[in-house]
Amino acid sequence: MRQVTGTVSLNGKLVEHCKVGFFPDVTEFNPDRHGFGFGVTDEQGRFTIQHPQGEQGIWSGDYKVTFTLWVDSKGKALPMETKPSEVEGGVKNLFPAEYEAPSTTPESASVGAGENSFNFSVTVPAASAGG
Repeated sequence: MRQVTGTVSLNGKLVEHCKVGFFPDVTEFNPDRHGFGFGVTDEQGRFTIQHPQGEQGIWSGDYKVTFTLWVDSKGKALPMETKPSEVEGGVKNLFPAEYEAPSTTPESASVGAGENSFNFSVTVPAASAGG
């Protein structure tokens, strides 16, 4: 397993509570050969990717990277365990919709030997900010 860390910024500001997903960039997913992982940014916008089985890191390979930062109608970030569909008053993802799914995200990363630190910066045009 390779340690994977990094930062996430939105419109030039590091973001807290952003869920970062690393999904294998493969045509056909095979759970025996391809791993995936998730992390959540801290108050400095930093994340560390963890394999779903709890181990730090993921296997070497090419990944598509997703971002979600769900906020309530007042703009407050939802706790990670909260399901967006269960929040009264609705929620929105501060990142554009294409960043939610591995099949549509424009972000990618190659994980291999050595340091695997990635700094992602997403800019949302003012017209579409706030969905």
